[in-house]
Amino acid sequence: MPHYHFTDRSSTALILLLLALLVSYSGGLGRVDNVLYDLGQKLGTRPAPSDLVIVAIDEESLSRLGRWPWSRRLHAALIDQLKQDGARVIGLDLILAEPQANDPSADIMLAESIRTAGNVVLPVLIESNRTNGQMLETLPLPQLGQYAAALGRVHAELDEDGIARSLFLWEGVGTALWPHFAQAVLMAAKIPTPGLSAILPVVNTVQPYTLVRYDQRRINFLGAPGHVRSFSYAQVLNGEFPQGLFKDQIVLVGATAAGMGDLLTTPVSGLRQPMPGVEFHANALEAMRQDRLVKSLPDWLVMLVCAMLALAPLLWLPQLPPLQGLLVCLLWFVIVASVSITLPLWAGVWQPPSGALLAILLAYPVWSWRKLESASRFLDHELKRLHYELAGKVMHRHKKNNAIFSDPFQARIIQVQTASSRLRHLQTERKETLAFISHDIRVPLASALMQLEASGEATGKLYASLARALRLAEDFLSTSRAEMTDAMNFKETDMGSVLHQAADDAHSAARIKAVQLIRELPDEPVWVSGDFGLLHRAILNLIMNAVKFAPPDTKVTIRLEVINTYAEISVTDHGSGISQAQQAQLFKRFSRANAASDNLDGTGLGLYFVRSVTEKHGGSIGVASEPGVYTSFTMRLPLIEDAKATR
Repeated sequence: MPHYHFTDRSSTALILLLLALLVSYSGGLGRVDNVLYDLGQKLGTRPAPSDLVIVAIDEESLSRLGRWPWSRRLHAALIDQLKQDGARVIGLDLILAEPQANDPSADIMLAESIRTAGNVVLPVLIESNRTNGQMLETLPLPQLGQYAAALGRVHAELDEDGIARSLFLWEGVGTALWPHFAQAVLMAAKIPTPGLSAILPVVNTVQPYTLVRYDQRRINFLGAPGHVRSFSYAQVLNGEFPQGLFKDQIVLVGATAAGMGDLLTTPVSGLRQPMPGVEFHANALEAMRQDRLVKSLPDWLVMLVCAMLALAPLLWLPQLPPLQGLLVCLLWFVIVASVSITLPLWAGVWQPPSGALLAILLAYPVWSWRKLESASRFLDHELKRLHYELAGKVMHRHKKNNAIFSDPFQARIIQVQTASSRLRHLQTERKETLAFISHDIRVPLASALMQLEASGEATGKLYASLARALRLAEDFLSTSRAEMTDAMNFKETDMGSVLHQAADDAHSAARIKAVQLIRELPDEPVWVSGDFGLLHRAILNLIMNAVKFAPPDTKVTIRLEVINTYAEISVTDHGSGISQAQQAQLFKRFSRANAASDNLDGTGLGLYFVRSVTEKHGGSIGVASEPGVYTSFTMRLPLIEDAKATR
């Protein structure tokens, strides 16, 4: 069924391709992609860097220093303390956009501390003044901002499920002016950031009052909340730490207390243990420094990879049995999912796999459906043909059962059962016909030959014609029986015994012609599944042909070898040989080797019988010959796996 096979593969490929591309393009299974990404982040925990530390405004600090907000004199003292201990850079993740009304001198003191330290990074907050309202940039107080080493946005991008997985490297209202807070800290510390630009990128479109973003990246997180080393704000402020603890350290100051509201749900946390914003910035900072921010592949490449992954099952589904095909599809699903999970960790790129995974998951059902449709069409075609060949009996039964079975497949099964019954009946009739030929034709022919022999007319033309007719009938019967033999009735058969028996039966004919039979047979049994009588008759035909065409005083070699999983039987004579043109016709009905020789008699069914027997036993037959030198017929039969030498 080559036509159906091509249609099945093409239609399945089209369905899987459209399904995968539609899901990938629309993002309809984006939550599945996110779950896989989150799983990879949970599996990819790494040690926190030793030079990164968080000074946390935690519950202990609130308890010791009082309710929030604190006086900015405390922030100034903290900066002085960190600078004195040698901090490399201080990222102050606190919104300082309005002056301290009750103590204006506190702002002056904080500004002086920032100026003196020279390495303090302050945040920029981008927010909306109301729901769906105009976006605003909230900067630090000018008197603070003018002394800051750098400014950066404190912002995390929330996906549709409310989880923070990514950030934009540059963002701003009207133009993408501000780097991310983590990048600003690295810039202030003069730490190189491979793969990131420390210079404001050129943004072609300037849109006033509109949030403009550039270069979105996902974050490879270090670990769960609390993974980064931290110290209490109150402890650091009061000098309750070993001297030199913060020397050459990247210090991020921010809120971690639950009541402060600066908490994010991330892939490595969860709703019960959200991650403080300052620790999110710490994870982003380390990912930037190690060039581990995850890039998303271009849309065209995502679609191309998705299409290739989705179509891969069609490489093995047409070749494998159903169960194996299903198992390989499931294995491929696991491989694609596993690679997608780990790809951000070791390659730093993200390929959303949901479209491909859905196509892979449906590949086997879709392929089975298309094959079922194809089989249904083929079955209908064959049943229609059987209807005409079997004189309408199948169709008559089909119409009768349609009133009972509304299921089309059940109706087809009934048709097949009826056709099989009819074919078995025809086979029985064929056997009866062969029995008739065997008895009512062979017996009169044999009787006529006996009468001619008794009357002394065994040399006349009539005798020769009757003898040839008898041989033709016997050969025809033998060939028909071989074709009708049921392989289910085959038994373990030792080919060595078959060859010895055939050689013994041909011995008299060989002796009369002065031809020597050479047996090259192994001592150990060679087991095949077969019918002893048919194999014996086929081998005997080959040996008798070799004796017939072999010149007197020559040898006919009978050889049996085991080659891989096959028994190879060869019969070789050294006669006139067979031309290439004759070899192509040898195994057809009523074809004979050296047919042009008038002195040779035969029915032309002997080699056809040998081929029928060989093919019925799952083997093959071939011939090799060089005119005037030799002719060798070779029969190859499959061995019984792990056959035991038991009789």
